[in-house]
Amino acid sequence: NVILAQAGMYVAADSFKLRPYHYLVTRILGGDDLHKGQGTFEVEMRDLSTILKLANYNSLILGDEICHGTEVSSGTAILAATIERLTAARTSFALSTHLHQVCSLIDSPVRYYHLSVIQREDLGIIYERKLKPGPGPSQYGIEVMGHIINDREFYTNALKYRKLINWKSPSLRPQSKSNSLTVFRPSKYNSKVFIDSCEICGAPAEAIHHIKPKRLYKIGNRGSESKGRHSFNLNRRSNLVPVCSSCHLDIHRNKISILGWK
Repeated sequence: NVILAQAGMYVAADSFKLRPYHYLVTRILGGDDLHKGQGTFEVEMRDLSTILKLANYNSLILGDEICHGTEVSSGTAILAATIERLTAARTSFALSTHLHQVCSLIDSPVRYYHLSVIQREDLGIIYERKLKPGPGPSQYGIEVMGHIINDREFYTNALKYRKLINWKSPSLRPQSKSNSLTVFRPSKYNSKVFIDSCEICGAPAEAIHHIKPKRLYKIGNRGSESKGRHSFNLNRRSNLVPVCSSCHLDIHRNKISILGWK
């Protein structure tokens, strides 16, 4: 709407108030400049140099992935420094990025939003395209890839290497379950229990663990389990825990004990 208004065109609003900006700077396209012999990162830094020179109270900066042509650590650091500079200059700006770690580095009134995406076993990837507060999932690429490349072995190997990378680089590990794209896959034991993320370590879940083990019970006439005089539904939600293969193995090796839900 701002760009439309400053161009003297109609805007998508019943009413619209605007203080015209002196500068509107956009950084959308990315890639090498073959004519000038400049790589992607050099092009990005030259564009960023222009942004920093024009950043002031009368500027509007719109950028998409302004620093993705270098490795993650440097890219995140440069992006954080950019946000800090634009905030200090009281510049109006909107930046999109996949470098989610920047959210934990910036101590300023900057607001973070994400376009929501969910994944369901039956429907695949659903791009809701709803702008919601806070950063989105920090790990999702493999999940999206799995719906495009129909190769289970390749998908499993990719997950294995991501878990290895996260283990060797603690700073890359998801800080909470919400930072990984959730896969809504119902359990065969109980359709109300979803195999999404491991309840122990937060990695993608691959199995369901019974807190009260099945071997201690015998099956009744109607599928219920009984032990002595007592009957118990082994597949009730409170007895099922989604776990990854590593934690599941540790449970059966008695390295992890699950007594029940709080």
